[in-house]
Amino acid sequence: MPDRDQAPALTAPFDQGVFLLHCNRGREAFQEGRFAEARRELENAQKLRPDDADVLNLLGLVYFKTNAYPEAEVIYRRLVRDNPNIFTLHSNLGLILFKQDKLDEAEQFLKRAIEIRPNYAKSHLYLGLLYKQKKKYQQALDHLRFAGADKLVRDVENEMKPGAPATAPAPIVPEAPTPPPAITQKVKAIRIDPEETLRQAASNRTQPAQMPTPPELEKTLVTELPTAATSAGHTAARKLQDAVDDTVRAEEKRIDLGRKIEGASKTFTLHENGFLEINFARNVHVKRGTVSSYSGNLKFLAESGLLGTTAQTMIKAVGQGKIFVYEKGRKTFLLDLNEEFIYVEGGNLLALEDSLTYRVEPIYDAAYERKIDTVKIFGRGSLAISTSIEPLTLRVSRDYPLSISSSALVAWTGNLIPTVVNEQAMDDVMIASGDDEGFKIRFEGDGVVVSES
Repeated sequence: MPDRDQAPALTAPFDQGVFLLHCNRGREAFQEGRFAEARRELENAQKLRPDDADVLNLLGLVYFKTNAYPEAEVIYRRLVRDNPNIFTLHSNLGLILFKQDKLDEAEQFLKRAIEIRPNYAKSHLYLGLLYKQKKKYQQALDHLRFAGADKLVRDVENEMKPGAPATAPAPIVPEAPTPPPAITQKVKAIRIDPEETLRQAASNRTQPAQMPTPPELEKTLVTELPTAATSAGHTAARKLQDAVDDTVRAEEKRIDLGRKIEGASKTFTLHENGFLEINFARNVHVKRGTVSSYSGNLKFLAESGLLGTTAQTMIKAVGQGKIFVYEKGRKTFLLDLNEEFIYVEGGNLLALEDSLTYRVEPIYDAAYERKIDTVKIFGRGSLAISTSIEPLTLRVSRDYPLSISSSALVAWTGNLIPTVVNEQAMDDVMIASGDDEGFKIRFEGDGVVVSES
């Protein structure tokens, strides 16, 4: 028998269950706005796994939300060091440095974020705000226009006019960074309501003691546009970007099962627990297999016009009643159209109000006889789109066309022209989304594209 004194010492095994308990509790507390509890749980999780990227990312967001900017800076510097090619990390760190008035360093990280992903609107917004604070007005205008921040653009233009007040307006800083969709395939995206915090200063007063809380950046749409067609495209693009960035408000946490049917004009309500509530008086289209429960005198019919496409799972619920829809493991966002249009990849379409018109308009790759089934939806009404991960909104301008894999495309709108790109060189730089990376689509013009990668 071996000598017991010479037997190797046994170390205590890593307790995966305890780690996951702290991690999940921290995530839940964060999503519900209980930041002190989230911080405590996530710090406990980090003690067990100091290098876990998921925990570090979420802890950095908690530090940011609680104004612990130095702590958030330490976290994001580490994440940027370990993941130098993830643009959202550079963008978030730039914003955190901006909040601490470290403008020169913030500028470098934001410029790097734009260098990695030129079409990401939030990086341009943050950099435009930074240049506005630095009084580099022309540079500020370039980035704010690209971000679609029309009110901020007008404010900068007013500051540039002769006779404008000498005192600079209070710094305008969004309140929350955008969580990256993935970090080396490990970090789960956390939705934290960036639009609630995009605020615009209304006065020229400064508050040296702390960063001010600016008023809400307008979500109203530009009306002075040259033609009706341009207006519809521009308006729909702005709405699409807002819809993807927007989140459920705190008052929507509880489902009011006793609420009366409000009619087709107020059909959809998205609750924080992920359920989509649909109240309707005639009919509504929903994805097959997502109906959790329903009430009312309803019958369900197949949509023959969508057979043979990725949208063929859509069925029509006819009658008057209420449906609760839930698609496990997927993100959902809502969009209201007002005589506007949007193209949605058929597999991402979750629900559609009956007042909207739709038709399948595929994008064809003729060289290999492939296609992506995009459904053009237009008119007045609401629709719901679901994605497998937290989506990105990518702005497209005449100076910044966008190339994207067809397997990553979720939706697009605006004055855009999609064409199939068959350049072999692009295969070496585009990231594959799963086993089938699809073909490459190039968007040119002015609008917004929603991507899952």
